[in-house]
Amino acid sequence: MYGENLPAWIIAIYYLLLLTTIVVAITCIFKNKIVAASVVTIVLSLVIQVVSILYGIDRASDHNELDHFLFSLSKRESWSIFVAVGYLYIVIWWIGYFTKKQGP
Repeated sequence: MYGENLPAWIIAIYYLLLLTTIVVAITCIFKNKIVAASVVTIVLSLVIQVVSILYGIDRASDHNELDHFLFSLSKRESWSIFVAVGYLYIVIWWIGYFTKKQGP
């Protein structure tokens, strides 16, 4: 494979956060807490990965994955908007998870 890639430690952190998100969402489902939102989070986490990989294949050899995503987002390509909205949903889900956990 040719072209630039992100450093391995960034990719490791990214996939660790992804795995943590999926595990916590599954735990929420089993505990019957924010079930619908957790199901959407799991599905989005997986679909975002597939979409990012499929549309990241055609990136220029001198761009890494993040550069390609940000460039596509600046061009308002539909896949990048979907991925950005998906990530925003996951961040909002995490905020909701932490606020529900702190509450009574």
